[in-house]
Amino acid sequence: MTNDDTKEVQQQVEETEVEKLTKERDEYLDGWKRAKADLANYKKEEAERMEQFVRYSTQAVIADLVTVLDSFDLGLSVIKEDDPARKGVILIKSQLEDILKRYGLERIETKKGEAFDPSIHEAVETVESEAPPGTIVDELSPGYRLQGKVIRPARVNVSKQKGQDK
Repeated sequence: MTNDDTKEVQQQVEETEVEKLTKERDEYLDGWKRAKADLANYKKEEAERMEQFVRYSTQAVIADLVTVLDSFDLGLSVIKEDDPARKGVILIKSQLEDILKRYGLERIETKKGEAFDPSIHEAVETVESEAPPGTIVDELSPGYRLQGKVIRPARVNVSKQKGQDK
């Protein structure tokens, strides 16, 4: 083997080694890029999960406080208009409503004559009425949404045609 042959073989070995190392480097770089993208996706998903957890972690407490609002309404219904305590009870109820509103609670507006919607209303009773069938006659207790999700449907009486069975 001549000196030129040796150099040529050595050069081929070096080129093969360089190709092998380049391929290995590219594999490691691709793996690192995938791992980096996976980590970024994980962080984003975890942030969304935490946001949802925080948003709905208060749901049970707020749902319980909604019953306190009902108690205020019941109390106000028996306090006479000219009673000085009425103003204080209204003020406290208003403060509680404002606090709950800051946490995303909103009252579901229900009006007499509007169509019954089972996604936001709970029919307690069907009553004969002059109103068209399937419309709301009375609201018995208000419904509430928390962050757009119904946590308690409005309890209502729904009209039916006269002489129609349940």
